[in-house]
Amino acid sequence: MGRPKLIDDEQLLAIARQVFRDVGPTAKTSDVAKAAGLSEAAIFKRFKTKDALFFAAFSQHSPILGKLAEIDATQHTPRTYLAAFGARAKEHYRQVLPTILTIAAHPKQDYGEGLLREIHKHNRAGEMSALLVMRLREWHERGAVGPRNVTHFAHIFLQAIHTKALIEVLSGNDQSPAQPEDMQTFVDVLWHGLKPPGSPAQ
Repeated sequence: MGRPKLIDDEQLLAIARQVFRDVGPTAKTSDVAKAAGLSEAAIFKRFKTKDALFFAAFSQHSPILGKLAEIDATQHTPRTYLAAFGARAKEHYRQVLPTILTIAAHPKQDYGEGLLREIHKHNRAGEMSALLVMRLREWHERGAVGPRNVTHFAHIFLQAIHTKALIEVLSGNDQSPAQPEDMQTFVDVLWHGLKPPGSPAQ
């Protein structure tokens, strides 16, 4: 009977992810083994190559993403919903961007479709946009938002949040989790392009 695993795969991948982020994609499997308290042979029994370990370590998604669907739209106006959605979206981006930047720096990574697929696994921009568009269309049908293209608005909104999160990550500014009230001014700037005709500016 073999020796029991000292750590499970999820713990090992978390350690590997941190090592690759700290050292970069050129970190050695021996670095991961040392940090995990395992032998390299033990790692290679689970992951055949360093590249397999690297990409497995960065294949997990942010749990915050699932929380976007949990926002109860019936308890919000469009503007307060956008602030709540925006806060969670920014927090998601701030968590996954270090992973995306590390993947992009991998020496064997191409800069074509393969890289885009890896980025999409983490960004999940398509799913986020689809959810936001669905909510906005519901309000559009009730006249709660203006006649402008809600799909374009959703894309611009998420791109702006993504850029905001990227700047914060690159600046090394370690901030506390984003809150809806922190996003309200940001939402207000974009809201004027979405508010229904004749509604007050404030």
